Amino acid sequence: MKPTLVTHTPRVVVGLPIVTQPMSPEIPALWSRFLQRAQDISPVLEPGVAYGVIQMNVGAGGELNYLAGLPVAGPAEPAPAGMAAVTLAAGLYAVFEFAVSETGAAFDFILNTWLPSSGYAQAASPLFERYGEDFDPNQPSSRMEVHVPLMARSSDSRSAPR
Repeated sequence: MKPTLVTHTPRVVVGLPIVTQPMSPEIPALWSRFLQRAQDISPVLEPGVAYGVIQMNVGAGGELNYLAGLPVAGPAEPAPAGMAAVTLAAGLYAVFEFAVSETGAAFDFILNTWLPSSGYAQAASPLFERYGEDFDPNQPSSRMEVHVPLMARSSDSRSAPR
């Protein structure tokens, strides 16, 4: 799996947040709840497209913040009740595309194989999943993307004590 490198402008995603574990059944359940409220979000930047925003909680036993949401046009307005807004930083991203049925293996490859050998480190901004207009969660072959924010790996970070 080879990524495409792209430069993104900043974007804001509004949606429902949870704190969970990677690959938890709470994530698909969140999407079901979110889809019932998606019409509360406007103005939507990419109609028919949804984002899953992921921020790992360092030192929290593998917990992550996950937000099922929609990209909105312009700066974040107050989010609808029970929702949150997350800003995705501008910058360089590695974009990986794969079938939804390969999600676990794809994340393992991206974070544990590709990233350590890429010459990049993951930037502090959240990474995000992008589900296009033709995405169907009931079809295992349906395609999705993962966008990983990148920064140059400093040459001395590999030799620094941990």
